[in-house]
Amino acid sequence: MIPRPSIQPGKGWAFPMPTVTTLDTGMAVWAYDLPGQYIWSVNLVMDLPLNAEPEGLDGLATIVARTLDEGTTPHPGPLFATELEEAGAQFSALVGLSTTQCLLDVPQDSVDAALALLAEAVAAPAFAEEDVHRIQANRLSEIDQQESRGSYVASSTLRRTILADHLRVGRPAGGSAQGVAAVTAHDVAAFHRDRYRARDAVLVLAGDMSGVDAAQAAHQAFGAWRPDATRVEPALVSAGAPRRRFVPREGSVQTDVRMGWFGVDRRDPRWAGLQVALAIMGGTFTSRLNTVLREERGYTYGVSMNAHPFRVGGIIDLATSTRTQAASSLIEETLEILAVREPFTIDEVRDAIGYLTLSAPLALDTAEAVASQGASLAAARLDLGYVTTALADLAAVTVDDAMEAYTDLIDPDRASVVAVADDLDLSGLGFEV
Repeated sequence: MIPRPSIQPGKGWAFPMPTVTTLDTGMAVWAYDLPGQYIWSVNLVMDLPLNAEPEGLDGLATIVARTLDEGTTPHPGPLFATELEEAGAQFSALVGLSTTQCLLDVPQDSVDAALALLAEAVAAPAFAEEDVHRIQANRLSEIDQQESRGSYVASSTLRRTILADHLRVGRPAGGSAQGVAAVTAHDVAAFHRDRYRARDAVLVLAGDMSGVDAAQAAHQAFGAWRPDATRVEPALVSAGAPRRRFVPREGSVQTDVRMGWFGVDRRDPRWAGLQVALAIMGGTFTSRLNTVLREERGYTYGVSMNAHPFRVGGIIDLATSTRTQAASSLIEETLEILAVREPFTIDEVRDAIGYLTLSAPLALDTAEAVASQGASLAAARLDLGYVTTALADLAAVTVDDAMEAYTDLIDPDRASVVAVADDLDLSGLGFEV
């Protein structure tokens, strides 16, 4: 009989550290050398908060970002797409709370050509009027589709409820229908001219760099990008007063429920404890909320509970849905469970830590994942060693740490609550329409 092999403890793991270079333009280059990863992932992170958009033009930053690859001055119209295709590269862009990011996936042997095209897209986009109008129409259609989903309406309403009314970050990053519809090609060109800049940007490169001088490749592509743009400071984020809001939505076949609180960012000393506490309460399939609301009561298919950090501050939210007849009971029982009458146990904390830490090496095993994580560090202005340090902090969380973070930040009596349904009377629970 073949003896069963012994299981050895896994080796220590750390998130890779990049080689860092700063170009004369003020743009930083973070190069993550990942042997064997021959498809590079590239992420250009520009320090550009949502509050840089002019008043009344919510969504302008997204229209600009999505039009970058629709043609450039050197390669107008479809010629730019043809050049990307010949390089085997795939381009995309996204707008977040504090940054605009341009992403590129490209084979190692086409990196020079692809980086030149990326630089061309951000430095010399054509912004043809017909392209801007098409991207604008696509975004308006996307908004219609999003607002047709009760889950989206519930989440977006909760965000506006948790955050102070005047904050741009409380509204969708992609903008409102009214704001997007007001955007013109002139607005797009002006925003790009006034806001896109190399200084404070970070170019994240992840892939097998054998035989490639990443710093030289970045300098060759971006060394001439010197836009004279003004930096806009991110607006300070603050909380609104807790409210309970019912949003009527004709034709809904279920009730979408969201609860939330103003939270903290990743620099807060309670962050690790909060992550463990959220995993215990609603972050795993065996969490307390799932055990009661799904397994015992049959109210829902599942509950999720997460923290979403900003550069400073953040929000904590709970999301679920239920049949409308059970909505009142689900809301009441959820708030009761959130009161945590029984303190967390050592076993719950241990299991939550294992769930949060042991999956990290697998989740961050590709060039795309490393580049994405690096971009997140750049966007939040976190230390390059943050991921490894954060995992060590998670592993050290105690029951007291988790309970303290939870009780400090999550008060059921001060929860903002949103319910979206067809016909539902929640006035008895203090909801306003």
